[in-house]
Amino acid sequence: MSRFAHYEAGAKQDLAEIYDYLDQRSESAADRFYDAVYETVEQLLTSTGLGGRYQCSNPEMEGVRIWRVNGFPNHLIFYRQQGDMLQILRVIHGARDYDTMFSEDRPPNI
Repeated sequence: MSRFAHYEAGAKQDLAEIYDYLDQRSESAADRFYDAVYETVEQLLTSTGLGGRYQCSNPEMEGVRIWRVNGFPNHLIFYRQQGDMLQILRVIHGARDYDTMFSEDRPPNI
């Protein structure tokens, strides 16, 4: 059985927003970002356990890891391995307050 990636709604929205933001400044940067995310997810699919575990009080975030987008070190992929599925939860800029985004008293918008 081969492993596959599943992008949650929050990750899809994140990617669209980041792409649009970059595209307004540089179409080539936006395209490079899109390609970099794809390559990074492929890397995560072939190398289990990359990145550090994300420590969070929210039980919905149990088992989540963080890994940087190749070539875009300020953008982070929050993911979790579930059997053969790599669940991509969010892709966000590292300057955002993701601890508050994922806190126990707020839904993680996954």
